[in-house]
Amino acid sequence: MDNLESRIRALEASNRRQRYSITALAAIIVGGAFIAATRPAGDATFDTVTCKKWSLVDKDGKVRIGAQVRPNGDAGMVWTDTNGKTRIGVSIATDGTAATAWFDKDGKMRIGATTSPDGTAAMSWLDTNAKIRIVACTDATGNVILPTSDLTPKP
Repeated sequence: MDNLESRIRALEASNRRQRYSITALAAIIVGGAFIAATRPAGDATFDTVTCKKWSLVDKDGKVRIGAQVRPNGDAGMVWTDTNGKTRIGVSIATDGTAATAWFDKDGKMRIGATTSPDGTAAMSWLDTNAKIRIVACTDATGNVILPTSDLTPKP
């Protein structure tokens, strides 16, 4: 009988310890949830963010600015309007060519600028049909080239 009573006391003590442990764990979980719920979402500051791609979204979750490094090593960044159309694109190719393009509301390129590793630089203006109308460039030796294309007004 003494053995049975000592076993019951041991079980009661073990049960008491488990209740204290469960109560403490529940308090920690509730406290953590309270802190997470009341902690204001806001500005964050980072010294460095390392990633292969990132997107900046508006209040509706639409991507407005995106940047990525493609598998071939080219890097690019785009700015889009509220309709999802690319309006500005910037890229740097692995060969060192850098380019920027501006697009109209219909997604057609209207202005383009490039620089090449050989020293060539160019700027192009295109019409609404994406036909190049004016180009201003310098070649690798510094010569200036200003060709124009079909500038006659259309009836």
